[in-house]
Amino acid sequence: MNLDWHWYKHSFVWLAMILAIPLTQPLHIDPGMVEWVEYGQTVFLLCCFIFTLVCALATDLKGSKRAFWLWAALWWLVLLGRDQNWGRQLIPDYPRVLYHIIGGVLIGGLIVMLFWPQVRQGIKSCFKQPFPVWDFVLAAAGFLLADAVERQRWFAQFVLYNPLYDDLLEELYEVPFMLALFSVSLCLQLRDVAQARETKM
Repeated sequence: MNLDWHWYKHSFVWLAMILAIPLTQPLHIDPGMVEWVEYGQTVFLLCCFIFTLVCALATDLKGSKRAFWLWAALWWLVLLGRDQNWGRQLIPDYPRVLYHIIGGVLIGGLIVMLFWPQVRQGIKSCFKQPFPVWDFVLAAAGFLLADAVERQRWFAQFVLYNPLYDDLLEELYEVPFMLALFSVSLCLQLRDVAQARETKM
């Protein structure tokens, strides 16, 4: 695997966000802001899905590269579905079985697409691209901290001082997770697009 250890300028932003999030507690920011954070996450994930899908279909990507990025676009849709509890937040008054079906279809789509040989080839070729390590590490840090606050893991005590802010901190830590994850995806996809253009020329 080709690793890119370059520290990008935007990486400072993701790191600053992770370090600053606990300050929402001593600053007494309204915990009710969690709903606005959730709305923002929903819009962002939808934009990530649309961007990745359009970039896969409307650029010079072909064959296994296009197949891989169509699969990646579905991942964004799955993250969006999970963020919305498979539709419970958007349409809350339907039987639970409907939400299980939505989640099953989305996750099942990811698995079924792995039987497409071009997707598997695209995954293998992705490992040949320089992989932005630090952005991935920051995405992992945001995810682990959000999970720690949500599940009350022991190391959550280092960032959560006031239980009143547990929901807000969980959602706020998901923000740098999503941003850093998209920066990883964007970096890899733009490199694939650039290579496809060079090959075409």
